[in-house]
Amino acid sequence: MELYHLRTFVAVAETGNLSRAAERLHLSQPAVSAHVKSLEEELGVGLFTRTAKGMDLTDSGRRLTLTAREALRRAQDLLTQAKALRSAVSGDIVLSRNTDPEFLRLPRMLAELAREHPEALVHIDCRDSYDVVSDLKKGRTHAGFAYGCFDAEPQVTALPLGVASVRVVGPRDWEERLASATVRDLARLPWVWFHESCPFVVMAQNLIAEEGLPPNTAAVINDEHTIRSLVASGLGLSLLREDMARSAVPGGELAIWPGGALAIPINLVALTRRLGEPEVKAAMAAASTAWGLADTHSEGAARA
Repeated sequence: MELYHLRTFVAVAETGNLSRAAERLHLSQPAVSAHVKSLEEELGVGLFTRTAKGMDLTDSGRRLTLTAREALRRAQDLLTQAKALRSAVSGDIVLSRNTDPEFLRLPRMLAELAREHPEALVHIDCRDSYDVVSDLKKGRTHAGFAYGCFDAEPQVTALPLGVASVRVVGPRDWEERLASATVRDLARLPWVWFHESCPFVVMAQNLIAEEGLPPNTAAVINDEHTIRSLVASGLGLSLLREDMARSAVPGGELAIWPGGALAIPINLVALTRRLGEPEVKAAMAAASTAWGLADTHSEGAARA
């Protein structure tokens, strides 16, 4: 017995007519008739009485119609459950973060993953933005958070989450000096600089490029918290996210240059060819929920 036999049986029972049942099922009338005959032979009972008006259910047919409807309903439930299982993740989801988890809304994202994929185990590594794409291409991670623009990365799809405000910061006792400082003044001061691949490098270079001066580099650091501590200790200027610049620093606070804020995008990125994988889809969906971007993971991801 096949499910299509039961579908045909129920359709004929509900329409009372072979032609109308054939239209509903998008089959030919001979095919519908053959299904009914095959089912009757397999069950060993007559299901219909043929009349001039169409097809009337026999007593056996009326009883079996209820069972057939229930069987079809259960078959649909099975398909629905199987579909849900295919999209659920029961293994590892490997992510990388490039900055502090609170800023990335990781607690909300992890709560969403736990709710939607209770069988999954999430692993989170800390990586610099410039290492995220490399790890993706090596198959080490499913998705990763990263600053910057990915237009030059044709293999990568970026889900834009927001834009971080970035400020020029200096030691607290430089506050008066920074209050009246020009860009030329900034260029002449010592800087806590960045790794050459860090997206903050371009921002800092663009800021002082018009003065034609190379950065007066006091140190090269690739960690925001270390940069913040070194700036607070008096080593030099640097760039920091505004929320980090305004938060308390061990040993003192920072001075913020009042000349204006810069901006840098924050994204969740993944390899385009892997977007259909359950782990990647789960990560994108959870990030969208955590950042209040309902359904943008499927509609608004910017493909580089």
